[in-house]
Amino acid sequence: MINTAALFSTTFLPGQAGFDTETITGLAEWRLDTPMLFKLLIGAGTQTTAWPIYGDGEDCPCVLAAPMAQAQASWQALSALMDKPRDAAAIVARGAISALLASGQPWLILDGVQLIPHDIGTPDYAAGLDALRAEAQALHSALLRGDREALAPLLAAGAASPATGYWSATASAQLADVEELGADELPFLQGLEVVGWEEDALCYEVSTAGEPDVTGLVTPYGRWIVPLSQRYVDLGVYYADDGWITFATADAPDAHGVLDLNGMLVLPPAPGALYVISPHLLQQIDPDGASRLLRMPDGALLIDRVDNICLREDGLIDIERQTDQTDDDKKRNVYGVVDKMGKVVVPPAYSSVQDVGTKKKIAIVSQRIAGRFLFGLVNSQGELLAPCQYEAIDCATTSSPPKLRKNLIFAIDAQGLACMLTLDGKQAFTPLYPPAHHLRGVAVQSDFLYVVKDGMAWSMDFTGQLLEQFDTVENFKAAITAQLSEAMGLGKKKAVPRHSFTPAQILAKADREQLRAMAALLLQGDAELAARCVDITLEELAQDDPEEEYEGDTPEAACFFLLWSTAADVLGHGATLDWKSVDEVPHIRLHIGLPALQDFRWAQREDGDAMADGLAAIAAHLAPHQLRLVNLHGDEDTYYLGVVRAQDAAAFQAVALQAALRPVLL
Repeated sequence: MINTAALFSTTFLPGQAGFDTETITGLAEWRLDTPMLFKLLIGAGTQTTAWPIYGDGEDCPCVLAAPMAQAQASWQALSALMDKPRDAAAIVARGAISALLASGQPWLILDGVQLIPHDIGTPDYAAGLDALRAEAQALHSALLRGDREALAPLLAAGAASPATGYWSATASAQLADVEELGADELPFLQGLEVVGWEEDALCYEVSTAGEPDVTGLVTPYGRWIVPLSQRYVDLGVYYADDGWITFATADAPDAHGVLDLNGMLVLPPAPGALYVISPHLLQQIDPDGASRLLRMPDGALLIDRVDNICLREDGLIDIERQTDQTDDDKKRNVYGVVDKMGKVVVPPAYSSVQDVGTKKKIAIVSQRIAGRFLFGLVNSQGELLAPCQYEAIDCATTSSPPKLRKNLIFAIDAQGLACMLTLDGKQAFTPLYPPAHHLRGVAVQSDFLYVVKDGMAWSMDFTGQLLEQFDTVENFKAAITAQLSEAMGLGKKKAVPRHSFTPAQILAKADREQLRAMAALLLQGDAELAARCVDITLEELAQDDPEEEYEGDTPEAACFFLLWSTAADVLGHGATLDWKSVDEVPHIRLHIGLPALQDFRWAQREDGDAMADGLAAIAAHLAPHQLRLVNLHGDEDTYYLGVVRAQDAAAFQAVALQAALRPVLL
């Protein structure tokens, strides 16, 4: 949706006898902003009123209303101050405004609901509406004083000025969602070629048969955002979500400029290509490949010589700069980070910049030094906390922020020795020992490290104190590798082939009483809910495609999993989460609707925590309620979660194992 301000006229206000949304007449609109003229016409005699075209505005004041007679008087007074129009278009535009105001109904409504970034009925929305009313009153006062300076944008307004907006009776289309209509229903599209409907711009892109490369944009109610007379080509409407349209002209197709969503020229065409990065940033690339970052909407240069600009998971923007060095370490491109306004967060001086943590606001950076990539830490102000002198810094992925353990960060220095870093980048102790295993998650645990001393594997606390000797390094590594292989199903035993069964095969083996007993375990002993769960499952199977197949070593196994699916998806007693969906853990109450989870908070969540940490937090929260979290499949990338009573845990596990499932109880 494109946020739009609109003027409407109506005979009665909402709440008055005779008010009817069918009799509202549109006068004017403007995308993205409220024009000065709209505010002036509402003026000083304004009042707030409900506006039932918005559901929340049925009984809540959310728009401004003023007598149309006042608006007409204000327009006449303004016209007397304005210079005479210099061209035919300006004469037509002023005449159209006068005619629309004169033909309007007794009340004028200024609808700026979409431009106040708060929900109707909230104190913030009320404050935004009051601020708009104050602007209207101030402009009306300036008009009465004849204050030309305060009214300058209006006095200098041309035929298509942003200060006056777009005027037409068809602006009443804003009463409903703007959507694509059949081209044969719209007279103004007759004789034109419809290239397509551009949802982001809420316009048809059109051309003429004689010049297919020259295109324009027109709304379903006939407002030309980009008239064909402009002879624009290469319209880039995919940036409309950010508020901009890129274009070139038929006479200079290799030069590109920028329009806003009202079709107003923002940046004139310049040689090269343009790429919108955010509502406030634009990348310009010259024909010779030189690239720079510009600020929108004024086009001011922010950063020169930047390439490969792209958004990151943490909401910031990566920038790359090519270097002209001859030294092997320094001639590689360097990276930095800016925010969506173009402010430099991390200067372009690193080989990589990983995501900034959401809580501690720390990121891992790297530099190539003496032929090696070494890592360090920076804060969200770009200040270097730990120099790039570490062989590795612990994180969940190669783009993640550092993983925190008791507000410390595990690292391996350039000499291969294990240490812990504080949040200000200092070493918590002097590194003395190398880690005992190279695999992520094995070298460091939640409370201690595995390190090597004199060929033996030891545990060591986060202060550098050795705790317990285990075995030789070779035996330790062999034991760890065997444990990991078994956990990942990589042992020598061949995997048992999976089977699948049709609905008819499953129904033939279905024992309702047994299924109800199984379902009751999934539903904390609720027999009535269990019966409903079984009924839903069997009814859906009976109506299913007879050729559909469901996996399981036995029909009972397949049915058990279908029971879980019904309990989860239909009855709200379980959830399916991807192994990467860590951000959904704090919202588990929305996926599993149990009272015990309604007050769940992941208070100890740290940057870099993985799904396993989140599931452990849920399990710890459930434990005082005598409930256990269960993952129905223990070795999959997807978590099939449910909750069972602690007293049912053993029975649940036995039933699941009989069905050849491998549940993990937490």
